[in-house]
Amino acid sequence: MRSREAIRHVVAYIEDNLKNDMTLEEISRIAGYSMYHFHRIFQSYAKESVSEYIRKRRLTSAASEILHTDANIVDIALAYRFESHESFTRAFKKMFRVAPGAFRKSNRRLHIREKQRLTDKRLQYLDGGMAAEPRIVVKDEFTVVGLACSTTLSENKAPALWEAFLPRVGEVKNRVSPHLMMGVSEFSLNHGSEAFTYMACVPVISVEDLPESMAARTIPKREYVVVTHKGKLDSLGNAFDHIYGSWLPKSGYDLVEGDDFEIYDERFLGPDHEESQVDIYIPVQKIKD
Repeated sequence: MRSREAIRHVVAYIEDNLKNDMTLEEISRIAGYSMYHFHRIFQSYAKESVSEYIRKRRLTSAASEILHTDANIVDIALAYRFESHESFTRAFKKMFRVAPGAFRKSNRRLHIREKQRLTDKRLQYLDGGMAAEPRIVVKDEFTVVGLACSTTLSENKAPALWEAFLPRVGEVKNRVSPHLMMGVSEFSLNHGSEAFTYMACVPVISVEDLPESMAARTIPKREYVVVTHKGKLDSLGNAFDHIYGSWLPKSGYDLVEGDDFEIYDERFLGPDHEESQVDIYIPVQKIKD
């Protein structure tokens, strides 16, 4: 569609000019829309203004330079069009919850607070990959039984784990529902590079006679942001990107140290089905004033 193509061109232009001055007039001209219309088109996809998107992308790129180069932080701040070291530090701390100098010393990438680029794949996802807007729910304590493995997103072992678990799911006693399965991911600050435990499992009413090599895990009562992913499983990561990159920074909520999980029920029609739906639960808490 024309609007998505326009945003794709604008995003490419923004990436090429993060260290240059950009105006809304110029960006709207590249998109082929009036400023009035383009602002609303962009906001409908990104859930934030063009200027907010540019600022967060500049901060994300600046953070990468702080972490991976020896360049002076003041020089990095000015290169990314911040007026002063003070204004850069304020903006950086607001986005990453840490000062630039402390971030460099920690030598730890804060992936969950980065602003990911609006890729064409993600634009397609935002154009129809969510069955509903994210919502806040409180879920009571529950227990699951299943198979677990240690994995990372870069070397994803979850599909193989599901292949091993599905033929054995009937061995689990006291299931809550024969149509309900879950994938539980142990909390990690950076699933992209750090190993974490993943469980292919089912919720149970009580635990008894655990099947061989299976484990039980109890998840405490928590508050969650829930997003319903619609489409093939290979685009599931876009739902997490939307929560972390678009929803979280302006939600008034913050992440908490807790497991996130996916729920597969009657709406899940298979990993390659365009109409499949999966609910993703990410633990959060309201930010105190």
